[in-house]
Amino acid sequence: IFFRAEESLRMARKFTKGHNWGIPSLRDDRIDFNSHDETGTIFSLPLEQVKQVQGSGRHEVSVVFSGEQGKEKENCVTEIRFHVPSDASLTGQFEAKLNKKKDAEKKSDDDDSSSDEDTKIEPSMILLDTLKSKCDEDVGAHTAMAHLDDLNLLAPKARLDFDLYDSYMRLRGRKQSWRVNYSEINQMFLLPAPDGVHRFFVIALANPIKQGQTPYNHLVISFEEAVQMEAANPFKLNVTEEEIDALNAKASGVKITKEMDGPVFEIVAKLFKVLSGSKIIGPSKFESCRSKENSTIRCISCSTKQTSGNLYPLEKSFFFLPKPTVYIRNEEITKVKFSNVGMLERYFNITIVTKEAAHEFQSLDKREYEKVVTWLQSKDIKAEGTKADIMRQQAAALADEDSDESDEDFDDDDDDDSDSDAAMPDDDDDDEEEAEDSGKKGKKDKKDKKRKREDD
Repeated sequence: IFFRAEESLRMARKFTKGHNWGIPSLRDDRIDFNSHDETGTIFSLPLEQVKQVQGSGRHEVSVVFSGEQGKEKENCVTEIRFHVPSDASLTGQFEAKLNKKKDAEKKSDDDDSSSDEDTKIEPSMILLDTLKSKCDEDVGAHTAMAHLDDLNLLAPKARLDFDLYDSYMRLRGRKQSWRVNYSEINQMFLLPAPDGVHRFFVIALANPIKQGQTPYNHLVISFEEAVQMEAANPFKLNVTEEEIDALNAKASGVKITKEMDGPVFEIVAKLFKVLSGSKIIGPSKFESCRSKENSTIRCISCSTKQTSGNLYPLEKSFFFLPKPTVYIRNEEITKVKFSNVGMLERYFNITIVTKEAAHEFQSLDKREYEKVVTWLQSKDIKAEGTKADIMRQQAAALADEDSDESDEDFDDDDDDDSDSDAAMPDDDDDDEEEAEDSGKKGKKDKKDKKRKREDD
């Protein structure tokens, strides 16, 4: 093996015995997992590539990687789960934090003699908290340009803090932490809720995040429209004017400033549009039958998979919110099937059929029927099972029945004619019989006249 003279090498002792138990050790940009006897390093985790850290149960910590380390390779590590027993050994910062927690707990127990076993500090929680706090730091610049605290997410269901950096954002919860690059954002939506009080801001991700074992391709954030940032206390960005100009140069149609006031949902939408460069899709011109003069509702109340929500007919897609999110592009739809559209039904169902799946939506108000059919016709989407289809089928069935009845009538007439013909004698036979009777009568008259002359 040859090395260049100017290259600097770092000596490291690697552990090759195949053990899967080790002791974590925190470094500046990574975490090393060493063998119990400290004779070597089993493996290292680069913190800059950690996308998500979350606790799963009492003794398990899950670390999800962004996958960027495998862009030029066929295989890469995407997730590692660690089992941390209650008697696990921790070193360095982990040990110091664990001892600090235990001291605080002991002091609390001294003040209160009653102790609850569920409140005891577990080493897994120390590992989770340390990884989260370390991953929350930006390796290049330790200061975020903006903080969005305690946002209400409907999918996944959580209240999270958003830390916005120049190229990615960090989502932090009590037991979860995710890192999402802005390049992973495909598109965003800003849609009014049917109650007229809230707005849904939806971030569509190319790579889903996980809460437990459930993946989420969309982050659904709920904002109250009435919540605003006043001019006296504006929303402030931790950036310079030069950085603001550079960000605005990349965006189109929207500008941000170092201090912003107005509705919070509009400020957040502007920030994400500038940082990600993705477009924001708004509501369409569809109007629900529940609309009123002072408020227009742009969605249809329904349910899917036994979960109630709202279906938004957008200009180029259909979107069901808030959870589970179902996004269907119009170009993928082959047809829409209607069911339960009878006059006596209060609700009807639709099934949107695509090339790969079928999505059923139940309990649509029958007053929405005409609006849905008209919307589908305007988008050139094929509809089946509509009232018009049912009427055509019924008319065709009635026409078939009438045709069958008329054929039966003709058959009956033919049978009657044949029976009458068989029952009645022919006219020629009648004429012959009448002629024969008249001949016999004439002969008899001649004989009677001859006998009368002889008697005279």
